[in-house]
Amino acid sequence: MCWHCYDFCGFRRSRFEGRRSKLCDATTVEGALLGSKTVRDPLFLVCGAICKNPPSEAAVMSRLLQQAGIQKQNILIEDESHNTLQSVRNCVRILRSLSGPREIVICSDTYHIPRCRWLFRLYGIRTRPGKVRRGRESNTSWRWGYYYLREVAALPWNTLIALMTRSPR
Repeated sequence: MCWHCYDFCGFRRSRFEGRRSKLCDATTVEGALLGSKTVRDPLFLVCGAICKNPPSEAAVMSRLLQQAGIQKQNILIEDESHNTLQSVRNCVRILRSLSGPREIVICSDTYHIPRCRWLFRLYGIRTRPGKVRRGRESNTSWRWGYYYLREVAALPWNTLIALMTRSPR
């Protein structure tokens, strides 16, 4: 691994199984792969626990990355978290254990990236958004609106919890 490399954090918090979940995972991985093309030895950190049935979302994204030619040693898996805040906290712990400066790129659904980036920022880690294709086409307007409203509602709650639980830097 080179001294300065990218970490692509892939977040999936899909509660849906089947086609939509697979499409979300593929879109997240596609965005991470696109952004990593110019990076020597990118490191991928994929997140997501088992929802209702195995495998975990992180394992699915890891498999997709490997099928795209990414070496297994360049993929870190965080599969213990069941929500975004847990994922961010666990990823922060993993990222802090790695040596060298890093640029963290967040790949998720477009409506979810701002909250992920904000939570990382609260824990002292700067990020940038990945270039991920919007999933709007595979959802109704009502469902897409619901996702945005859910993000708006979760932001103050997650902020409060993060501020109360983060350790001094």
